[in-house]
Amino acid sequence: MLNKIENITLNPNSRNEIKSPKKDTPAHHLAKKESFSDTITFSAALLFLSQIKWRLKKINHISQDELEIEIIANDISYSTIVNLKELSVNDLNFKIQNEFPFKHNKSLYSISLLFNYQNIESADEEKLYEPVNKLFYRIPSYEYADEKEISSTFYYELLEGIESDLIESLSMIYRNMIQFSDKLTGKNNLNAIDNQEKAEKMIKINKILINHIS
Repeated sequence: MLNKIENITLNPNSRNEIKSPKKDTPAHHLAKKESFSDTITFSAALLFLSQIKWRLKKINHISQDELEIEIIANDISYSTIVNLKELSVNDLNFKIQNEFPFKHNKSLYSISLLFNYQNIESADEEKLYEPVNKLFYRIPSYEYADEKEISSTFYYELLEGIESDLIESLSMIYRNMIQFSDKLTGKNNLNAIDNQEKAEKMIKINKILINHIS
């Protein structure tokens, strides 16, 4: 199934609809005649996202062993690259962004961060995204007019007091991404990451970019 996935970018309002582009691309070509079983597999993967109230925004088959996944949950997009062959629980790169600008300042924030995965098997859905929301709510206080980036001198203050909760939330989101990729590929990487040696709790912000919407 994986070798039949091309680079797909979805309309966030399309409710996980998949539409093939008009032109074929030489690399990562999507076979026009997918087998019935492949269609069932992809539908099952999308059904899983629907069950956890996620929307697929983009799936990008970077290489034979790497899959870029971007989803939308609670009006925040989460993007990462899953290495299907050599899964790691350390130094995971995530990019998160608010899909809609804040009303008072019309800004979109793109946050690049690094964290270590923690084994979280379940979480309260109502509280899962609270730490991420808290992080976004804090950012405008450190934003100055016309700046394109939040100063790194404020990164510690932005994370202060929410580090553990944020790690747990991002770990659960990453876990769900692995489940989604397992349903696409038939692998059992979820079991693999759960059996890896527990990583030290760590999270840090690498960059916060600002996009002012006029």
